[in-house]
Amino acid sequence: MKIQAKQVFYILFTSTLLALVYNWINPNGIDLIKAERVLEFADDSTDTFLQTDQNTNTNVIGDSENKMDEAKAITLKKAYELYNNNAVFIDARDYVEFEIGRIKNAKSLPYVEFDKFKFVLDNISYDTPIVTYCDGKECDLSIHLGDKIFDMGYQEVYIFFGGWIDWQMAGYPIESDE
Repeated sequence: MKIQAKQVFYILFTSTLLALVYNWINPNGIDLIKAERVLEFADDSTDTFLQTDQNTNTNVIGDSENKMDEAKAITLKKAYELYNNNAVFIDARDYVEFEIGRIKNAKSLPYVEFDKFKFVLDNISYDTPIVTYCDGKECDLSIHLGDKIFDMGYQEVYIFFGGWIDWQMAGYPIESDE
């Protein structure tokens, strides 16, 4: 029996179509198109959060009710305030960049090597404020790392949106291994 290309095409097309339909109706199906993460910014002066849609640049004010429902983005001003209140800063960049320069006393937990470096979190209490950062506004590693740490059960996780670049430009405390 000889299988023709037309038959193979029909089999592949039918199986793909059935898989997509099954995934669509299954409540535990896989998202085929990932929804874009909309960062909520913690207000610099209170526990109230400003939700900013990056596409429309609109702000919506919400109340945190003393419990975070996700990792919140912060500005340079809030990052420095948390730094002075002994929050733990975690650098999401790769280890080489971390060695070249970092926020003083920051810990390295490269997002792309999370499993290798996750031991960094072992001695951090789940209620300790944590600030993740990377190079700056164009880098999203701190967002991914902050979300991952928050999903692990850490209750107060912030994403320093300005990152290493803004911190350096402000002249705040830094250190390096070189």
